[in-house]
Amino acid sequence: MKLPIQFSLLFLAFLFPVLGFGQENKPTLEAVEYLKQHPKSPKDYLVPKFKNYPLVLLGEDHAVKENLDFVKSIIPELYQAGVYNLCMEFGSFEKQKELDELLNSEIFDERKAKDLFFYYNVGWAYKEYFDIYKAVWEFNKTLKADAKKFRIVNLSYQYRWENLKGGARTPENMKAVFNLGTPDQFRTEIIKKEIIEKNEKALIYMGHVHVFTKYRMPILKVNNDDFCDYDEGMVGNRLYKLMPGKIFNIMFHTPMFSKTQYNPAYVSPANGELENALQKLDYPQIAFDLINTPVGKLRDNSFFSFCHSDFKMEDFFDGYIFLKPFKDLTGCTYDDDFFTGKDWTYIENNFPDPDWRKPKNLDEYKTAIKKYVDIKDRYKDVIQTSIPAVSSGKIIRVNNFPSKYVAPRNVDIWLPENFNPNKKYAVLYMHDGQMLFDGSINWNNSEWKVDESYTELSKKIKLKDCIIVGLWNTGATRHSEYFPQKPFESLSKELQNQTLEKYFLGKVQSDNYLKFIVQEVKPFIDKNYPTLKDRENTYIAGSSMGGLISMYAICEYPEIFGGSASLSTHWIGITDLSNDEIPSAFENYLQQKLPNPKTHKIYFDFGTEGLDSHYEKHQNKVDQIMKEKGFDKNNSATKKFESADHSESSWSKRFSIPLEFLLKK
Repeated sequence: MKLPIQFSLLFLAFLFPVLGFGQENKPTLEAVEYLKQHPKSPKDYLVPKFKNYPLVLLGEDHAVKENLDFVKSIIPELYQAGVYNLCMEFGSFEKQKELDELLNSEIFDERKAKDLFFYYNVGWAYKEYFDIYKAVWEFNKTLKADAKKFRIVNLSYQYRWENLKGGARTPENMKAVFNLGTPDQFRTEIIKKEIIEKNEKALIYMGHVHVFTKYRMPILKVNNDDFCDYDEGMVGNRLYKLMPGKIFNIMFHTPMFSKTQYNPAYVSPANGELENALQKLDYPQIAFDLINTPVGKLRDNSFFSFCHSDFKMEDFFDGYIFLKPFKDLTGCTYDDDFFTGKDWTYIENNFPDPDWRKPKNLDEYKTAIKKYVDIKDRYKDVIQTSIPAVSSGKIIRVNNFPSKYVAPRNVDIWLPENFNPNKKYAVLYMHDGQMLFDGSINWNNSEWKVDESYTELSKKIKLKDCIIVGLWNTGATRHSEYFPQKPFESLSKELQNQTLEKYFLGKVQSDNYLKFIVQEVKPFIDKNYPTLKDRENTYIAGSSMGGLISMYAICEYPEIFGGSASLSTHWIGITDLSNDEIPSAFENYLQQKLPNPKTHKIYFDFGTEGLDSHYEKHQNKVDQIMKEKGFDKNNSATKKFESADHSESSWSKRFSIPLEFLLKK
């Protein structure tokens, strides 16, 4: 049942103290509390802003369906509030007269609407933008004949990309392309002429960078003493200088450019803490002020923080609209009819930014246009860092858990169904934490199904009550953190040198990774959750390289971990080396360091397909070592799974087996 926003937030205000259990950082908790106390729907938030601000600027990331549907939906409320203008970046002012006629015609001409967009941008083939024209036309049809009509004002003009001679962005070429002035200068002049000088109000809807007001876009300038300069030429910057105190800007929930601009290209706003806070409230559609609020105090470390010390969300925008988390947003609808009757030569000569993309034919251009609205692909960097959706229990996210030993990383804490802070729980620590709970946000659409496995198994047999902690890998350092360090140091110097730079970024840091778990994460979990802190109730598990580091953890810290599970243990260590020196190093290590079988339980398994097909002969040797050291069927297990390969899909099918082995009462 979908609860009204005011009721659902009030309900969660009582629920959260139980589920939250005090483990988040203070700024996030304060942001959550503020959002509970100020539950406004986006519509109820935006429209009243016009009481104090004649111009409200709304910034979008282009071609996100939910954003456009929202703008379309508020047209009647804007009109009732005395706002008769929607100024949009997406249209040419040369066609303003034709647009005015279209929005007040007897019959809506869809072909005309698409052609107006084509004149502005030969690639803007997205249905939801045309739908705004139709929504205004439909609304105007409801008004009396003598009533003032709602208007869309086009803010752009037709740029002359065919004048970008040779592809070089010289001042001369840019003046030829933007022959009526810089886009934001032109747009500002249209707003002055059509809105300000007429003493009217308007919602100004553009790409989010164009609606910056107080915020100044940083520019790296190597000859400035602080290496910084600033772009203050956006429409919002210009309007704010013209009408200080009369401009309010709002940002749709939008990924931030990363500092690297690649790998990842995007990061989540406020270092992920904004979605973290909203997840606590079950992701309601909500809007809120950033200025002088706890949400606005959330720090951000994206590209936009360059040259801005101690950068916070309130330094960026005045307000914020959240419609859905990134993982649930959808792209606009591609409309193939947009190109009906259009000449390819004309299209080719008028590509926007032709030095960035050069399709060879119309089909290739259509493919690029469709790809742009694949939000799951465009937003993959932030979707993969989203808080997982689980079918049972609850995930608590600690973003960028700090460490003096290894790089910060997210830590996901899964609390089982009916979590009770008055009970005591065992804890299972698991590696590759981003792959455990929600395949829809992962690069390969796969998951371990940890929450399903534990919940279903607990209904069949008596299991220990257990919290599961997912420790993310960082990608780049995964191999160096998961390869057991002491076995590595026992390898020949030749093999060490051969592999250090290629696989381990110059160093093996698995000892530091285990210190991170034992000295930093475990104390945090034990302090903030009702855990059984002893060895008999502390476990560690992983697959592949994660299987190696789990084996290493129980050997290095036998006083901490009472049980380990290693699925598809990567005994060969380095995939492209057919060298028995590495497996032998692991075997020699286990000969010396296996923990006491009377107080420890160890599980191994492997499949027979793909990478797993390399493991059996090495696993057999490990099993023999364990037998010699006193392990038997009561405290150890090795399972072979025919036809199983090296994947989350395979591990999820059998994860209940090591769970039962470790946690059965």
